[in-house]
Formats: sequence, structure tokens, C-alpha cells
Amino acid sequence: MKIQELYNIVIEPITDRISRSNGLNQFAQRRAKFEGWLKVELIDIFVKFNINALPEIDRIDISFDDVAIELKTANTNIGYENVISTTRPITKNTADIIEDIACLQTKNHLYKFVIFVVFPIHHENSFWQKQFQRIQVCLESIMHKEFTFDNNVPAVIYIGKVPNLIIAEKTIGSQFPGCSRQGR
Repeated sequence: MKIQELYNIVIEPITDRISRSNGLNQFAQRRAKFEGWLKVELIDIFVKFNINALPEIDRIDISFDDVAIELKTANTNIGYENVISTTRPITKNTADIIEDIACLQTKNHLYKFVIFVVFPIHHENSFWQKQFQRIQVCLESIMHKEFTFDNNVPAVIYIGKVPNLIIAEKTIGSQFPGCSRQGR
């Protein structure tokens, strides 16, 4: 599966669902993560395309055929109207996304992707761009779409293609202890 195919399947339905969800407005306003909701909704989208997507096979968020997808929601501490002011560990969120990329590289699937939603943020925000570049260098390719929650909180959804690199599990395990085949 190519990144463009995955993008074409999920991007409009998932951004529409996020934008219309009254419940997610509360999450966005409080900078709360919603990965579980995202997993359910993406699987629903795949099933509607007659794709037998399943959760939590081999500790991968979503998988089907030769495809493995890890999900993340990353909250920022950047001030926006309609969003409570608080500190959020964006560098930790970035590291978690990079860890998921490294973990996916240890899996046997032919096509590996990360899908992550960052909020509140605009893609071109200079602070975010520094974090984004840390993620981007780990990926073969990446696509994104900006959108807003129903309460106008800005967000960006990213779909990244993880390269099929062979990385020694010992190296992965030392850099990312949660990545061993048994530990993930």
C-alpha cells in the first residue's frame, strides 16, 4: 500500500469525524489525548472500505494484510483561544512518535505507517516545525492535512510511511526499551 492510497482512504473521513465530534471538542479544549477513539474510528473507516483492519495484533495499533499502523495524538503547550493554558511535553510526544517508528521497523509487515494528530497547532508553526523535522527524518515520506475541531481549535493530522529498514533488535532495544518484539 502506498502512502497516497492510505491518505485517500482515511484523510477526509477521519478529519470530518474529528471536526464534527462534540466530545472531542472537550478533549481539544483540555489538550487531552484521544488515541483509543482514533483507533476505533479508523478501523470503522477501513471496514467501510472492505478492509479487514484489526486492533492490537502483535501489539500494533491497527493491522491488515501486509499493513501495520501505529497511532498517536500529540498535544502541544502553544497558546490558542478556546484552549486551557497548561504545559504539555511536546518533546516527549515527539520522542514517542519516533519510538513507534523505530518499533514498526522491527515488525515483519511490508507496509508500515504512523498516523498522528497534533493539536492545538498549525503545521507552519516554527516551534512545531523543529519537532516535526525530528519525526520527518525518520520517515520515507509524510503527508498532512490541517483541520479544526468543531470549536475552532487547530490541528494537523499526519500520515508517515515508515521505511523498511533492518535494524538490529539489540540497537532498538537499547535506544527504545519498549520496542523488543516481546515488549511491544
